[in-house]
Amino acid sequence: MKMNRRNVLVGIGAIVAGGGAALGTGAFSQVEATRTVSVETAGDADAFLALTAVDGAEDYVNEPEDGQIEIDIGGGEDGVNQNAVTTFNELVEITNNGTNQVTSIDLELEGDGAEVLTVVGDEGFDTLTMGAGDSVTFGLEIDLVEQGNDGDLPDPFDPTITITANTE
Repeated sequence: MKMNRRNVLVGIGAIVAGGGAALGTGAFSQVEATRTVSVETAGDADAFLALTAVDGAEDYVNEPEDGQIEIDIGGGEDGVNQNAVTTFNELVEITNNGTNQVTSIDLELEGDGAEVLTVVGDEGFDTLTMGAGDSVTFGLEIDLVEQGNDGDLPDPFDPTITITANTE
């Protein structure tokens, strides 16, 4: 078989085209890209999930300068009754300031003394629908009869509440 220059070029062209098709699929094994990220923080009242005192609950829900609310039911002479169950139906309002629809809210009490507390008003929080601007409220019940330390608050008493809003 006699090869001429044209057949050799066609053969080489086919090999290059075949190799290019095998290697040129657009797939990649690694990409590194640097981008700018801008994040701003806001106090609880102005965040995407706003937490504020319900009207009339300002004596129990503080909004200090750092912007993170604190529930303070009082102490000393202004505390809850010993050997009693005390319920505060509405303390905190949760408002959806974001653009995503909130589909459930989880409220979890943890820490020292959490066993005497129960969240009140969260009966439908696992199946709710909160569009932008919608709000729900919750409160707390303090049980010093069944769960109390001889009818009093446990010592130490330093519970926290974690609020988790879930979106679609």
